Amino acid sequence: MHFQVLTIFPELFDPFARLGLLGRAVQSGLLSLETTHLREYAINTQGQIDDTPYGGGSGMVLRPEPAAAAIRDARSRFPGASVVLLSPRGRPLTPTVAKELAGEASKSLILLCCRYEGIDERIVDSFVDHEISVGDYVLMGGEVAAMALMEAVTRFVPGVLGNPDSITSESFESGLLEYPQYTKPREFEGKAVPEVLLSGNHREIDSWRAEAARRVTAERRPELLLQVPLEQPPLAGELNVALIHYPVVNKEGKVVTSSITNLDLHDIARSARTFGLSRYYLVHPSKTLRRLMHKICEHWFEGYGLEYNPNRSDALQTVSLVPDFDDVLMDIESRTGMLPRIITTSAKQAPGVSTFEEVRRLLFSDPRPHLLLLGTGWGMADELMERADIRLEPINGFTGYNHLSVRAAAAIMFDRLLGNRRS
Repeated sequence: MHFQVLTIFPELFDPFARLGLLGRAVQSGLLSLETTHLREYAINTQGQIDDTPYGGGSGMVLRPEPAAAAIRDARSRFPGASVVLLSPRGRPLTPTVAKELAGEASKSLILLCCRYEGIDERIVDSFVDHEISVGDYVLMGGEVAAMALMEAVTRFVPGVLGNPDSITSESFESGLLEYPQYTKPREFEGKAVPEVLLSGNHREIDSWRAEAARRVTAERRPELLLQVPLEQPPLAGELNVALIHYPVVNKEGKVVTSSITNLDLHDIARSARTFGLSRYYLVHPSKTLRRLMHKICEHWFEGYGLEYNPNRSDALQTVSLVPDFDDVLMDIESRTGMLPRIITTSAKQAPGVSTFEEVRRLLFSDPRPHLLLLGTGWGMADELMERADIRLEPINGFTGYNHLSVRAAAAIMFDRLLGNRRS
């Protein structure tokens, strides 16, 4: 594979091409690396290659003439070479992208390294095949980014790595971060190597490593878990939801009891089942109303209802009807051995709220059960809100209107907290 680097600092790449695995690959002929000084294509004898931006602004922009001349010259030596521009606005560099670029080995890669305010957009439009970013930060130039890209791509060139299996066990290859590694000595400053790694039982070791990789990913990069094909959301514990009908407040702010609706029963159950919640609790003090809701559920559990719509039956299996909020806590504790962490919601703005992303991370890393409370009427009474461990931020659009039905709000919350972002 051949890399051609267009840069104003070619000397940066001399040690890079001599050292480490990449240097060894260059020496063995698996790779070749050539640098070209962009000032060789300067527009005047003063070596000018950049200029001030049209429209004003700080910094300098690489002019199109030297960039075009350098690219054309590079392509004349390696016809069909792909041009890669290193840019913070580019496509993120991932193992998939690196593998894709390694597959273009027969063409060669021309890496264009800019400085300051980047390059004239007409070069991007006419010459660049791939615009690649190495992360959501800004460097002082494209040279370090080019080195990172070459390291990532080179790993997929056959023969470069001494052990080809290294590729499959590294972070991101399975969609997860890599499991923790240990070596000698067995004990260091009071910390011992996990016994399972010393057991010689490869099945148990593989199982430990898989679980450790999932745990590390949940703690540090939980968003990656949604890229792994799983039948269930990768929660560390469990998430339950409770729809509160008492104590809630009415329009005047008085504590009242609201009515259970058939739509709330069915629709929230379907949403809870879709997103993998463990249990959907309907909290209402009226024994008569709870019996009525139980009869509705039973209709779908057997006979004609089950035969007519088994999906509805499946969703309603998540429903539990209880008279009091404390009954919810007792049920979760009896099932899991732990009291849940309580998450409250409200359409009202309040200080100290947690974002959906913060709570999502918590659900993927904290093994304790969690309970999401949804209010009816004009919201939950203060006595319930004050028992919360976490208060979730409101759902907002770009208008001043914020009066979603509880069914719609529940579906949006479940998606933001547990939704599969690949879909």
